[in-house]
Amino acid sequence: MKDNKYISTKHLDAILYPEGGIKLVINKITKSPYGWTKRDLLSAPFGVETNEFTYDYVSNKVDEVYSTFPNEEIHELITKIKKYNNG
Repeated sequence: MKDNKYISTKHLDAILYPEGGIKLVINKITKSPYGWTKRDLLSAPFGVETNEFTYDYVSNKVDEVYSTFPNEEIHELITKIKKYNNG
């Protein structure tokens, strides 16, 4: 049995399931004065089919929990997933 693959950026995680599909996880980041970063779960919508996991899908889900969010981070996540899927 293959394990799930986790692809992450600063605030976002994508869980790629070996049987197909991707789940988005949106986190809140809190920097500690001691040098570590805490990630708190804000949202984890139901997973979708791989072809439905697009920039627009991620952007819409992020907009549900953040009033402003860096688009570059969404592009980074999508790019990392594409690189992983293309070998």
